[in-house]
Amino acid sequence: MNERQARLLLRLYPRAWRARYGEELLALLTELGEDEPIAARMRRDVVRAGLGERLRAAGFGAGAPPAMRARSGALLVLCAWMLFAVAGARVQKFSEHWQGATPQSARGVPAVAFDVLEGAAVLGGVLVLAGVALALPRALAYIRSGGWRVVRRAVLRASALTAVAIGATAALAVWAQQIDTAQRNGASSAYSGAFVLCALLLVGALAAWTTVAVSLARGLELSSRVLRLEALLAGAICASMLAVTLATATWWGALGRVAPWVLHGAAGGSPSSSFALSLFLPSALMAVATCFAALGAITSLRAARLILK
Repeated sequence: MNERQARLLLRLYPRAWRARYGEELLALLTELGEDEPIAARMRRDVVRAGLGERLRAAGFGAGAPPAMRARSGALLVLCAWMLFAVAGARVQKFSEHWQGATPQSARGVPAVAFDVLEGAAVLGGVLVLAGVALALPRALAYIRSGGWRVVRRAVLRASALTAVAIGATAALAVWAQQIDTAQRNGASSAYSGAFVLCALLLVGALAAWTTVAVSLARGLELSSRVLRLEALLAGAICASMLAVTLATATWWGALGRVAPWVLHGAAGGSPSSSFALSLFLPSALMAVATCFAALGAITSLRAARLILK
């Protein structure tokens, strides 16, 4: 293995680990590479160990303190919720006006599932805000005591992205008032492109503020009581995400059975498939985000129990 390949493998390890042991591992890898090719098994071992160190540095390893694992699990739920919110926004956009295109007699099960979807989504958002509010006093104290230097760039970046996203969305709303329905629904390629750009800006702003929250949270000293409450909120947020995901699947399945044309924007009663790629992709992302949230919630709840002992 040449030095360039060895350094690429070394990047798998956290910065603090590399600062302490990096040169030794680099020398070992390059020395072995000069004598004989590095076996595939050694490469796998190096990769596995690097990813393990990454997990431990992030607070998910068995050797990490319970408080760190509780915080890291809750932060994973927050990041998963951000992805979930992006996917959920796409599902909400897809489902606009579905009631009007569905016969009254066929709305029973889809309507109940959609009500559960909306209610669980609102509940999840409220729980996320509750988690932020719970940590806010300590966050403000951290910023006043010098933490602003740590998050200043991330906050400025997020603020700039938010300002641009709001401005672009406002301009798009004005534009939408000046064109007809067909143009707003895809007939105008320029408007569709602008809509996608606005969506990307909003996603970028949400991701940037999530980064700020994670950076802040990693610098906070939270009490055992607050960590326990954050873990409980993480579990509740995960449950709300699961409810939304299951309700979305139920709504989709019921609608595909009684009014599949709605899923394709076709005329009422026309033969249509119950599969819609534009609904499958965000639904799949919601399912993946829910799995990550479950991992974070379980980690946080288990660690919180250890903190109390």
